[in-house]
Amino acid sequence: MFVGRERELQKMDGIIRADRATIGVIYGRRRIGKSELIKKAFEKKRMLIFEGLENRPKRAQIDAFIIQLTYQTGHEVKKSNVKSWREAFMILYDYLKDNPAHLAFDEFQWMANYRHEIVADLKMVWDLYLSKIKGITLILCGSIASFMIKKVLKSKALYGRTDLEIHLKGFLLPETAEMLKNKGSIEVIEAQMMLGGVPKYLNLVMDQPSVHHAVGELAFTETGYLKGEYERIFTSHFGKRPEYERTINYLSKHPYGVFRKQVSEEIDVVPGGGLTEILNNLESAGFISSETPFHKSSNSRLLKYRLSDAYLRFYFAFIKPNLRKIESGIPKNMFGQINQTGLYFTWMGRAFEYLCMDHVSKISEILGFSGIEFTFGPFYESQTRETAGIQVDIVFDRKDNVITLIEAKYSRNPIGLSIIQEVERKVEVLKQKFKRKTIQRVLLSQSEPTKELLASGYFYRFITPDELL
Repeated sequence: MFVGRERELQKMDGIIRADRATIGVIYGRRRIGKSELIKKAFEKKRMLIFEGLENRPKRAQIDAFIIQLTYQTGHEVKKSNVKSWREAFMILYDYLKDNPAHLAFDEFQWMANYRHEIVADLKMVWDLYLSKIKGITLILCGSIASFMIKKVLKSKALYGRTDLEIHLKGFLLPETAEMLKNKGSIEVIEAQMMLGGVPKYLNLVMDQPSVHHAVGELAFTETGYLKGEYERIFTSHFGKRPEYERTINYLSKHPYGVFRKQVSEEIDVVPGGGLTEILNNLESAGFISSETPFHKSSNSRLLKYRLSDAYLRFYFAFIKPNLRKIESGIPKNMFGQINQTGLYFTWMGRAFEYLCMDHVSKISEILGFSGIEFTFGPFYESQTRETAGIQVDIVFDRKDNVITLIEAKYSRNPIGLSIIQEVERKVEVLKQKFKRKTIQRVLLSQSEPTKELLASGYFYRFITPDELL
């Protein structure tokens, strides 16, 4: 089932329709739907697709390329005669010059063995030969964003030569709702919080009796797909590199984020180039994200890092701690027990805050100021002797001199008057920081506000998650 991606399809259609040879680069985490996007964009076009082999040497990659070429074209070549990528690409050109077709190199980082050699060879053959075939499009697709950015997009060979760049990300709620159209809004929202809008995962729960039933089967049984997914996606990205795994483990224990210095101390890597590479690679993979308070620059010392991939957050909270029990098969309905605990509801509350952070554009539309220039982000201050520490996940600083504070709550019970004291403490701190601006309070809650809270007039607006769909 193919849903969403209309904007990406339009961009791809633009280079496909060009009357010259074009190159597109697509990257994003595994399971995000890159291959399906390519197939959809070229479904009525003639195309040759080549896929790299995970963790195999150059010789095996070239052999696989030749086998795939032979299978798709009938143009038989002896693998042993092909010694380099340049020779392999010239064989491809010899076929294409008389039989034009679009090209896709999928999991390109595997084909390249994470080295730049293939890019240089491809550039030479492309410039001198392949690009002379009118209307041909070459798509380079990979799941290792750091490689696709550094070794392809920013390489000396291809820098400035690509016609399209797409960083494919997970679905937002409207696309998730379209994919799970047989589910109610509560299930759609909870699926988003646990699975993060990853099409592959949503496809696995789509036809199940319920999202909770699906997660129970997929994550809490010995052979469940999501039980072993962490090892698959993490190993394919970073192999057995302990410093990366230590970083992910550390961030999983700090849902509100940690500073760079804390990461350095925890994983025992000096805060220099080595740490920068680790953090940048994890961020480009979509596993973590960095953020500064909305009123600070991106290079502020208050920069924090947090685990941003929804599946990884769920994995570290509930799957990893229970791996032994899952593998033993006892108890049978583990997730049914977990999702009744206080720990689970606390986790869901934080997951809801993450979900709201992912939908700031929609929130600005709902509140009617999307046409006004604004910045947004979190606001946090550490505890001191004089003041208690606070954190607000979503604050909009608008050019019309209004600061909109979003209080996100995921609760089983109606939200009552007690929330006013909690929010007012945050408002008072913001008033001290931004004395000349109006503070607008908004509550985004799964549960309804009580009549007393409605009557108080404290919040400018109540938003329900259904409005984000």
